[in-house]
Amino acid sequence: MNWRWVPAVYSPVAPRSLIGGIAAACAPHRASVENVIDALRERYGAADAVLTDSGTSALILALRAIVPAGGTIAYPGYSCIDLTAAAVGAGMRVRLYDLDPKTLSPDLESVKKAIERGVDAIVVAHLYGYPADVGAVQELARQYGIPVIEDSAQGAGGTLRGVRLGAIGDISILSFGRGKGATTGSGGAVIVRNPALREWVRQTRKRLGGGRRGGQEICALAAQWLFSHPLLYRLPASVPALKLGEMVYRPPTQPRAMPAAAAAMLSSVLRMDDCEIAVRRARANKLLSRINGSGRIVPVHPVTGGGSGFLRFAVTDATGRLAPVASLGLLRGYPLTLEEHEQLRPVLVAGEKAGTGSVQLRDRLFTLPTHSRVGSRDQARLQDWLARSS
Repeated sequence: MNWRWVPAVYSPVAPRSLIGGIAAACAPHRASVENVIDALRERYGAADAVLTDSGTSALILALRAIVPAGGTIAYPGYSCIDLTAAAVGAGMRVRLYDLDPKTLSPDLESVKKAIERGVDAIVVAHLYGYPADVGAVQELARQYGIPVIEDSAQGAGGTLRGVRLGAIGDISILSFGRGKGATTGSGGAVIVRNPALREWVRQTRKRLGGGRRGGQEICALAAQWLFSHPLLYRLPASVPALKLGEMVYRPPTQPRAMPAAAAAMLSSVLRMDDCEIAVRRARANKLLSRINGSGRIVPVHPVTGGGSGFLRFAVTDATGRLAPVASLGLLRGYPLTLEEHEQLRPVLVAGEKAGTGSVQLRDRLFTLPTHSRVGSRDQARLQDWLARSS
């Protein structure tokens, strides 16, 4: 039996970060929060930031900040199920726009039609580290006076026209959950660049209060650090109750502040991020070199002016006959479009459809791991799969 089992995604964790998190969980200190907010301001060119307990909470707060209660938002037809949870948690109605399966970026004509059907804001989400063209959507939305929220939970070091993903929208959200590139086990942030939102930030921080100590997150993160090694990952991957690699709906909860342990770890985690991004890009380039151009396997290319952080390497299967290889971390993308999420249906405006590009991604998208725990033999097997399949 081959015990080597590669995680689809991996976020590096340093033992010293865990030690710092443990210390903070035992004795929370306000300075940790202030230091992290300063680091995020610098990293994302922000006016200010709010630290939250999850990326979903961050999106709920961002929606509430700029959309009237009970308002209507535009979502991509294909994206993470956490967008569904955020819409439900924020009490928003949802319209859908389509994506271009060649780039994972919004189909601008579809965005325009969604605006004309009536929306109060547009959410643009980066997927797998590939940049969605936030700037083009902003330019279009500005003509109608519609604000844009940049969902950079999966930005993972990608760029657009030289700007880091997460640093483009007037209001952006980040996630530091497991598998998001930079992780503290849990947590998220709302990043604002519009000075007019500073008072909202101040009031929101006051309302959220102090975070939990975060002992549970420390334990989960330590387990991730240990069991994400390919020689051990088969153990948790074989436990059905953990649902690793599956799309799982988590009902929204009232947003809370980031746990103290997560805030203490975040600054050091961000310092590790650039090295991991470089590794992912190098491995993605090797994978790209093995696609022979026959058209059977089509790599997703970043939109013009964009660079991917390659949280995963994305391709589409033109043949419709390929199967995932779980032991290599080679998986299909999200199995449903947003309109197919039963949890979204109560707030989805009647008649809204995901679109043909989103359906194609649902049926044909595959992702390959690029992270630093992919070994040389794993990389060779992934490259061989691409060469044989294309």
